[in-house]
Amino acid sequence: MPRRNHFRQAQLRRYRSQRYRNPHLEHRQRLPWRPIAGGIAITFALISLVSFFLGHSLFQIARVEVHGIEFLDHSRFESSIREYLDERRFFFFTRSNRFLFRGDQLMEGLQSQFALAEVTVSLQEETIFIQLQERTSNLFWKIEDRLFVVDLEGVIVREVVDDSDVLLQQFSASQLPLFIDVNNTLLEIGDTVLTSDEVENAFAFLDHLEDRGIQLDYVSVDRIAGKWVNVLTKTGFYVLVDLTGDIDEQSENLRILLDEQIEDASALEYIDLRFGDKVYYK
Repeated sequence: MPRRNHFRQAQLRRYRSQRYRNPHLEHRQRLPWRPIAGGIAITFALISLVSFFLGHSLFQIARVEVHGIEFLDHSRFESSIREYLDERRFFFFTRSNRFLFRGDQLMEGLQSQFALAEVTVSLQEETIFIQLQERTSNLFWKIEDRLFVVDLEGVIVREVVDDSDVLLQQFSASQLPLFIDVNNTLLEIGDTVLTSDEVENAFAFLDHLEDRGIQLDYVSVDRIAGKWVNVLTKTGFYVLVDLTGDIDEQSENLRILLDEQIEDASALEYIDLRFGDKVYYK
């Protein structure tokens, strides 16, 4: 009897069963199509939801209300607000959407462009409310043919561009002194022309002149020479003052000079008070 070949029989049974497999593909797993499809569907739903909230007109800012403007340029102020609201976010959306609007950022932008003492920004439903307080006008600063308004901190508040400006009436009534920059330095809104201490000293000295009945014409300022000022009086003589020095001492030296040494002030050309106890005049 021939000997059975068990290995051959096993191979024949496997062949007849038609279970053929590529040994190189036996360890590969099929892709989990259902979880992938579910993930894609969820991602699409999230994108659609975000797009709805960030892009739908229902959530857009419709109005802006500004309170407190007196002298600022309305059109320029509104243009700055619109420029912020039109700023792009995530390529397709803008800051005019309620969820993308940031009041603190708009507030910082307005403070950097305009001379404001205070400003608050709030969003209520579809309306932005802006409450502001402009810096107080205390003196005029002239550069060539441009006239600016400066506050007590020496900051340029705005430019006077209209002859009908209400502050020009105060200027004609000598309620606001005129400072002229002899260097014609290029300046813009928000720049500082004098420190708050220098402004305070300037007004203290002008008050002293007024107490003595000396009327002011204008004050010329040499910023390059250390901000020494040259006060021109209505009577025609100059008084040179150092606003960074002791203004009380300079005022007292002026009083002593006028009371004890000068008999006819109308003959004066200048008085120089910038060097402590050494007072020069002609």
